[in-house]
Order: sequence, then C-alpha cells, then structure tokens
Amino acid sequence: MGEDIRVSDPMPLDERDPSAIDAAALADHPSFASTLANGLAILGCFSGGEPWLGNKDIAQRLGLSKPTVSRLTFTLIALGYLRRDRQTGKYQLGPAVLSLGYPLLSQLTIRQIAAEDLLDLARYAHGPVSVGARDRLQVVYVETSQGKETNATKPGIGSTRPLLRTAIGRALLHAHGDAERMFIEHRLQQAMPEEWQTYEVGLKEAYRQIDRLGFCIVAGDWRPTLAAVAVPMKHPVMGMQLAFNLTVPSYATNEEQLTRDLGPRLVELVRRIEQKLGK
Repeated sequence: MGEDIRVSDPMPLDERDPSAIDAAALADHPSFASTLANGLAILGCFSGGEPWLGNKDIAQRLGLSKPTVSRLTFTLIALGYLRRDRQTGKYQLGPAVLSLGYPLLSQLTIRQIAAEDLLDLARYAHGPVSVGARDRLQVVYVETSQGKETNATKPGIGSTRPLLRTAIGRALLHAHGDAERMFIEHRLQQAMPEEWQTYEVGLKEAYRQIDRLGFCIVAGDWRPTLAAVAVPMKHPVMGMQLAFNLTVPSYATNEEQLTRDLGPRLVELVRRIEQKLGK
C-alpha cells in the first residue's frame, strides 16, 4: 500500500454502484427516489440521546416543510416504523425498525463464532471489545462484548462512531482496497474538511501502524478519556469489510501496554476468528 494517497484525485469506482455517487450529485440522479430518502432520513434523526422528536424538530433538522414531514411520519406510523405519543405529539422509533436489521445480524455468523473470544478479551482488558462495519462515512457496531467492568464508551449494536477520529474507523478504512479507500477519503475530505485537516496525519500514521504491527492505536482523538486499539479483518464477511476494537480508559493504560499487550492480543483474536471462518 502506498503512503502518498492523492485524496483530491480518487480512482473511479464502478458507476453502477449507487454508493459510489457523490452526495452532491445523488439528489439529481434520475433513479434517486427523494421521497424514500426523506422517509429514511427521518428514521435516522432518532438516537439514544434523543429518542423523542416532533414534526418541528424533524423539519428543522432535515430542512423539510412541516406538511412534508407530517405526511412522511403518518406513513411511517402506519407501517410500524414510528410510534406517536398522544400527550406530547412526538415520535419515537417503532418495533418495525428492529425487524429490518434482524436479517442482517442473524446472517453475520461471525457474531456467534467470535462471542467467546470477545468476552474473554473484554474481561482481561476491563473494556469492551467490538466489531464494526462502515456505514457511509461512519462506523456502525454489529457486535460488542463487555465484562463486568465497563467504561464511558458504552458501545451497543447499531451505535455509531466517526471514521476519522477512532481506531476502529481508521482500521476499517485500511481494510478497503486502494480505489475504494481513496474514494471514501475523498468523500470525507469533502463532507468534513476541518476534521480531515485535523486528523489526516493521524489516519496515515494508523495505516503505517497496521502495516507494521497489525493494529493501530488511538488515544484521545475521539474522547480524551479513552484509548483504543483496532485491527482490520483481512477479507470481507458477507461482502462487508469489518474491524475489531478494544477500548479502555486512558488513565488505566499506557502506550507500552497498548503496544506490547492489548494490541497483539487483539491481532491474535482476529487471526483466530479468520481461521474459524476459513478466511
């Protein structure tokens, strides 16, 4: 892998892949269904920190008119993807959202194969061990394991993390092929120019660490109280690139432990799981 990646001139991807279309051009694409996209965007507004939202909240976040939001929320309620509180008039996600994600999770057999190894390492390190995939320009957790001790990350299945500022995000970017990685980096540079400028050096250093050690270390770039190591899988699973991370409190570790103990243990775990998968 070359270290001098020209993000400003990414290699083209297959134009038949909708995910390869630049975000600015997507809305004008003849095959793009804006009504469907707006409905999905409404579902994406909800989070663990804000489980209840009203029409006004959603309209402001998405830049949509209130009548448009009202029609979409009505439809989403009818289909079971939203629930409405009669007293406040606000909405929260409905059970149908879970039924969408279940088929994907149930087919990710790596979750069952890795379960025991994840728990053993989480107990040893006193911190959560997780598996993540890329969702556009962010990481989404598909599995996580914690011992009795936990820390401020509180990762859960479906929770998200930034690509640029986290160890698992940087490991995921490394896992992609050169052309796709360059394309994603180009998108990151366009969507998050200030963040890219701040963390580009750290990202490239993470690539070098993975090439040299098999893992990368990030301490304080996402949260100042946390340190993490991450390892990319060598081959995709169900067509998805995956990466593993281990997160511990910064006060409870140091660079030597991350480099000589926790990082190598996570590499060993990932290689063992790859062998079980026949990768």
